Amino acid sequence: MKGKKYFSHLIAILGLAIILSLVFGCASIQEQKATYANQTLLRPEAKELLGVASDHLLMKATDTVPDIPLRSTTIRHLAEKTKKAVVSIYVKTNTPYRVKLFPFIIPGSGILVKLPGIGLGSGFIIHSSGYVLTNNHVIENAEQISALMYDGKDYPVTVVARDWKYDLALLKIEGKGQLFPVLPMGDSDTVEPGDYVIAVGNPLGLGNTVTAGIVSQTNRNLSGVSEEEAASLRFIQTDAAINPGSSGGPLITLSGAWIGVNTLGAEQATGIGFAVPSSYVREFLKRVRLGEGSPDS
Repeated sequence: MKGKKYFSHLIAILGLAIILSLVFGCASIQEQKATYANQTLLRPEAKELLGVASDHLLMKATDTVPDIPLRSTTIRHLAEKTKKAVVSIYVKTNTPYRVKLFPFIIPGSGILVKLPGIGLGSGFIIHSSGYVLTNNHVIENAEQISALMYDGKDYPVTVVARDWKYDLALLKIEGKGQLFPVLPMGDSDTVEPGDYVIAVGNPLGLGNTVTAGIVSQTNRNLSGVSEEEAASLRFIQTDAAINPGSSGGPLITLSGAWIGVNTLGAEQATGIGFAVPSSYVREFLKRVRLGEGSPDS
């Protein structure tokens, strides 16, 4: 009993010290970034996909960039055709932070805490059984994830696998055998600057939102990425608006095929956004099917 009482007093004192330190400005909170030996992280749910054929996980489009006339209703029909396969993702997080108690650096000092939060993003269904693609940063540190469909139905979602390097995550809707509408995957290697595209997502939590534009450039390397990673990090650049909450949504060609996962927009510019090409997604999903990755604890 004395030991428990001492421990509870110690916790109370530490909590008070953190609060006082924050109030008087001698402490700081820094997000604790995880480090991974392997870029692909697999949850136990990924075992269900071990050794399966690719068509068990996604549907491929027969045509990526069709040569068709662009009429006044073309984008409208495309938005109507694809909207049911795009979901809004909402997450409850518990993000680890390290509280620094002193303004100067002491190796190994500080207290690790987890702070609750909420987040939102977008995703899209790639297989009728309920597999969903989104960005890793949308669901990282998530304790609870839900997917809101276009018709207003809400489903719980589990994480199957994720890749921090390509910023991709594979989710599964818990639909109890229900079949879902699907977006077919196009070949990102066939798109060129000037091809028309739409981006669909959940910007600022507004729900299913469509923006239109063109492919501005392909094989775009982002500034700030190390030379070691640059060879494998080439994005599709687009002027279709990508705003906070749009992350994880699809970039879609006029055929209705997705050719990228919308990831980020440039804060200091207008009309500059980036999407992870479907070629990287294909590589990510292949690793999942082959079980090539580290356990995601």
